[in-house]
Amino acid sequence: MTHVPATHSTLSRLMRQVEDQVREHVLQTYKSYLERLLEALRDAVVGRDRYARGGPEDVSYYRYGYRKWKTVQVPWGTLTEVRVPRIRTSCGKEVRLVTYEHRLKALTEELLLGYVGGMSARTWTILLRELGIGEAHPQTLLRLIRRLREEKERWRKRPLSGVKALVLDGVWAKRRGSDQKKLVVLSAVGVKEDGTHELLDWIVAAREDRASYERLLTGLYERGLEEVELVVADEAEGIWQAVETVYPEAKKQICLWHLQRTLEQKLLQDMGERKGKNADLQKERRAFRAEYWKLFEAGGKEEAEGACEAFVKKWAPKAPRMTAALLWRKERLFSYLELPYAWKKKVRTSNLAENLVRHMRSFLRRYPGYMSLAHADEVVGLYVVGMQVIQEVGRRTPYQLQRNFNTPP
Repeated sequence: MTHVPATHSTLSRLMRQVEDQVREHVLQTYKSYLERLLEALRDAVVGRDRYARGGPEDVSYYRYGYRKWKTVQVPWGTLTEVRVPRIRTSCGKEVRLVTYEHRLKALTEELLLGYVGGMSARTWTILLRELGIGEAHPQTLLRLIRRLREEKERWRKRPLSGVKALVLDGVWAKRRGSDQKKLVVLSAVGVKEDGTHELLDWIVAAREDRASYERLLTGLYERGLEEVELVVADEAEGIWQAVETVYPEAKKQICLWHLQRTLEQKLLQDMGERKGKNADLQKERRAFRAEYWKLFEAGGKEEAEGACEAFVKKWAPKAPRMTAALLWRKERLFSYLELPYAWKKKVRTSNLAENLVRHMRSFLRRYPGYMSLAHADEVVGLYVVGMQVIQEVGRRTPYQLQRNFNTPP
C-alpha cells in the first residue's frame, strides 16, 4: 500500500501566506480607488472640470488642493497618507468633502452596541484612536447617537401606504439576571405591489399573545395602513386573533415551513406506533417532504386544493394524525395563490421576517441581556436605524452632499 507523504503545512496556513502576499497589492488598489472616488465626489460638487471657466450661476464651491489622512482603517489593514481633495466657498471658507462624522457611520453598528451596553463616549473616543481611525470628540459621538434617536422616531411615525401583504414574526431575547423572564421582539414586514419589502415596525413585549400583536397592528393601522390583502405568520394563535380584530378582511396564510415541521412530528408519531424501524421512519419522512411541497407547485387555488385531497386520501390510512392536522389548517394553506402578483410565492412562508430576525439575532446575541422592555426597544430601534445608515454610506449623491454642505451641523 502506498502511503501519502506527511505534509508540514495546512490549508489555513497556505491561505494566510497567500493573503500576506497579496495584502500590499490590495491595499494599494484600495487606496487608489478611494482617492479616485473622493476626486469624483469633489468634481460632482464643484460642477465643472479643472481650469474650466464659467458654469452655473449658483456655483459656490471651488477646488482647494488636498489634505492627507494619516491612517484609514479598512478590512484588509491600514491605508496611510490618503489624499483627500479640499473644497472652499466663494468667500474663501473651507468646506470638507468628507467629514469625520461621515466616516464614523461605517462603525454605527459597533458604536450602538457599545453605547447601549454602557460604554461611555470617552471610552469610544480612545478606542477609535487605538484603531487608527483618528480623533473624535465625545460630543461628536453623542451627537451621532442623538441624531440616530431622532431618525428612529421619525422613521416609526412615517405614514404607510401601498403595502399588499404583511409578514409577522417574533424573536425571543433574554433579560439581565438569572431569575428574569425572557422578552420577545415582534416585527411586521410589509410587501409592496412591486414585490419590494421593508420592516414597518416592531414592539417589545413580555409575551407573544393577542394583546401584543394587536398593539403592533393597531400602530400600523393608525399610520395609514388601513387594509392589507394577506397576512402571513406562524401558528401562534394570538397572531390570528389580533389579525381578526384589526384586519378582518385580510386573507390569512400560515407559514408553510412551520407547518411542515408540525406535520412531520405528527407523522413520526403515527409511524412510530405502526413501525419501530428507524429506516422506515426516515423513508416515510423523505417521501412526505417531497409530496408535501408538490402541493404548492400548483398554478391556482383550485388545482392546489385538488392535489391536497389526493394527498390526504393517500396518507390518511397510515398517518391519521398528520392528515387531520393538515385538514384542520386547510383554510390557511393556499391563500397566497389568490394574490394577482408575480411575487406571491414569497409570502407563503414567513422567511422575509425570519431573515430580518436572523440578522438582528446575530447582533443581539453579543449583547448580555436587557434591563427592561424599554431598554430592549431602544437597542432594537438604534440597530434598525443604524443598519439603514450603513446601507446608505456608499450611495451618497452629489445633491445629497451639497445639501449636507448647506445644512449647518
